[in-house]
Amino acid sequence: MMTRQERALRNAVVLLAAATLVCGGLLIWSLRAMAVLEGNEGDPESPDVAAAGGQEITEQQWIAELKKKHGYEVLLEIINHIVVGQEAQTLGIQVTDAEVKRELERVIAGYPSEEQYYAQMQSELGLSRNDVREETVYRLTLQAIATVGITINDSDIDSYLEQNEDRYRPKREMQLSMIEVSTYKKAQRVMDRLEKGEDFAALAKELSINEESRLQGGNLGTVEEDDPFWPKELLSTAAELDIGDIAGPLQTDEGYAVIRLEHKIERPAPDTEEMRSQVRQELALEQAPTLRQVESDLRLKYETLINIDNSLEH
Repeated sequence: MMTRQERALRNAVVLLAAATLVCGGLLIWSLRAMAVLEGNEGDPESPDVAAAGGQEITEQQWIAELKKKHGYEVLLEIINHIVVGQEAQTLGIQVTDAEVKRELERVIAGYPSEEQYYAQMQSELGLSRNDVREETVYRLTLQAIATVGITINDSDIDSYLEQNEDRYRPKREMQLSMIEVSTYKKAQRVMDRLEKGEDFAALAKELSINEESRLQGGNLGTVEEDDPFWPKELLSTAAELDIGDIAGPLQTDEGYAVIRLEHKIERPAPDTEEMRSQVRQELALEQAPTLRQVESDLRLKYETLINIDNSLEH
């Protein structure tokens, strides 16, 4: 389980790397709901889907609300997938399974585990593994279209890597558990109880003021050694611990913490060719139009015609 601060950082990274995936997920949800219900829209005997306070809610009412709130965006997303597919076919662009695998690994690296990533995609966006893969293919295809004709020299990549060497240096990661309390004295009492043999997870559930980790028995998930959302003293202390060791009290933004090191992870150095390929793509995207602009241009190129009530446009 990620803490509030870590979740903010991870979500920012993931949203930056996969904005189309997240937006597409919301639209897929709306599209599916409407697709399932659309067959009954014209049926005057549309069955009820819910009831509250004795008042029934029909499928027609549900469809109308979905169209009002998401209809135009869903329609644009369908159109975008069509025109991007046609342009990819024209240009001979085809995203490989290996490219999809690498991209998913890169995004999932921002989460404690692959299982938690897919669980979050399912719970928050209603996306299955296959949905996530389809949106990843779409985004990679769109990026490939956007960067057609843009050349990045090896010297440009060399220069970028020299200026950003820390970004590609393998970072030590630590799996931590924490009991966070409001005062130094309370943290000292937690240390005393732990030294007497009380269970760490049980104490976390009883005492910790960190709501997200408390529910997981204090489990913070994986934290990088230089995570900017954690106090340096806490991270440096954790880095010196042996697995199973406990340390504290340590000051945090909310109070004081007692931590336990659960595991250390030493990541291998990234594959050189994959690293250079990623940099090449990033530098090319910096020179390309925005992906939204590319989608807009393709809708014009393939003569998109939208015949809906203009009130649905946001």
